[in-house]
Amino acid sequence: MKLIKSILTIAIFGLSLCSVKAQQNQIIDEVIAVVGNTPILRSELDILISQLDPELEVTQQIRCQLLQKLLIDKMLIHQAEIDSLPLSDDEINDRIDNNIRFFERQMNSRLNVEKYLGMTVAEYKSQIFPKVKSQMLLERMEQRIKSEIKITPKEVRDYYNKLPVDSLPFMSSEVEVAQIVLNPTNSKEAKEIALEQITELRSRILDGESFSRLSSIYSDDPGSKIQGGLLPEFGRGDMVPEFERTAYKLKKDSVSEVIETKYGYHILKLIDKRGDKVIVRHILIRPKLIESDMDLCRQKMDTILIKLQTGQIKFCAAVKEYSQDEETKPNCGFFTDPNIGSQRIPFDYLDKSMASAIGMMKPGTYSEPIIGYAQDGSPYYRIFYLAAESKPHVANLDQDWQRIQSMALDSKKEDQLDIWAEKKRKETYIYISGFYLSCDYFKDWITNIKQ
Repeated sequence: MKLIKSILTIAIFGLSLCSVKAQQNQIIDEVIAVVGNTPILRSELDILISQLDPELEVTQQIRCQLLQKLLIDKMLIHQAEIDSLPLSDDEINDRIDNNIRFFERQMNSRLNVEKYLGMTVAEYKSQIFPKVKSQMLLERMEQRIKSEIKITPKEVRDYYNKLPVDSLPFMSSEVEVAQIVLNPTNSKEAKEIALEQITELRSRILDGESFSRLSSIYSDDPGSKIQGGLLPEFGRGDMVPEFERTAYKLKKDSVSEVIETKYGYHILKLIDKRGDKVIVRHILIRPKLIESDMDLCRQKMDTILIKLQTGQIKFCAAVKEYSQDEETKPNCGFFTDPNIGSQRIPFDYLDKSMASAIGMMKPGTYSEPIIGYAQDGSPYYRIFYLAAESKPHVANLDQDWQRIQSMALDSKKEDQLDIWAEKKRKETYIYISGFYLSCDYFKDWITNIKQ
């Protein structure tokens, strides 16, 4: 009962504006299958088909494979409800609200989102709630089934040895690369100017001017600026300590004093507080860097580079002492593949500036200090260390153990899900429309099919 993974990678009840539009445009619908007491509508299958590669010919076989996915997912949801897996309305609303804020940022305003939907956000939330609930139940049931699955080295080798030679993945060039990051320090004068500016903005807000309007004009946070300073809902531990403490102390619609974080100076306005979550607007004013600030940072990086090249300090020790990148610092500065945790990164994954620098280096060498830019546009200097590189090759156990191990574990988890589904389908009432009975796959389901 193996699924074709390359096709069946689509979330069935995912929170998607496009799926809502597709449902709105659906004129005729019908029940094409039933799992337990839950119907599967043709529109659900149509949505999956609409999300496939447009160049893919949608054959009857593909339709059946997608219906198989729908059937198994409905069984997962059905079982999650039977088992009463814990899922609160607040958790569901949190996911919906975060998704709405994402689309608001993409479309620049809530009004634009509502125009696209043809309904208010409140109406949309009411309509999408049961679908998001089903999706979250599905995820939790699947996680329960797969969570205890482990894999042994023997199983990894067996998995690899059973792969046909022409099915072995081709591995692109990979690198083990680390970095030291140093942020330039603002001059005292620049900080004083920034503090004066944000203090004046706070006074204007207290005198009655619009917080969101001033944020959209003056804030140095480009991500929230287009939303009038509105930030996505966050909880404890999500923000830097100074920002978080201030947010949780505020009363609704009140404006904070000026606070300083590593990003600059802020003022906050509390929009709403729900349980342990808060929503705020903020204005950020960064002290402006001047040329001498960048020059001083470059000089510090040059000194660090000389120490590395002359062996006065080891790279990991230099990272620990100097680097200001919190993401890579705990791993001696090394980047990791988030999917499998490996330090070997496909060269194709590197951003343009990294690829340009690394492409000119040999293993065991360091780059000159290079300017990089954070997501908010602020500049910094970094030094790269290329520890190792591999040439493009067909996957093998010696070079690619972690990736093959991850593939084998994923395969074992999918096998376990298939075993679970095979057992559950024999215990569950299943109806399938006669149109789909021509698929060989559903012959295994014949004992439960009723026409």
